[in-house]
Amino acid sequence: MLIVSVMMSLMYEEIAPLPCVDKLAFDTQKQAEAAALTADYQRGITLKTYQCRHCGLWHLSSAS
Repeated sequence: MLIVSVMMSLMYEEIAPLPCVDKLAFDTQKQAEAAALTADYQRGITLKTYQCRHCGLWHLSSAS
């Protein structure tokens, strides 16, 4: 029974969406920084960049 439980847990992890699935994602820090600069220039919004621990890509976050 324990083996089935572990296998079900592994299957769930494979199909469960990442928590960052709805966020903008950038391949590089440079791309994310360019997007943050554009947001600041066009909208006056200060954003910071960070590398996601879930997907490894770069996201934007409010700089509060």
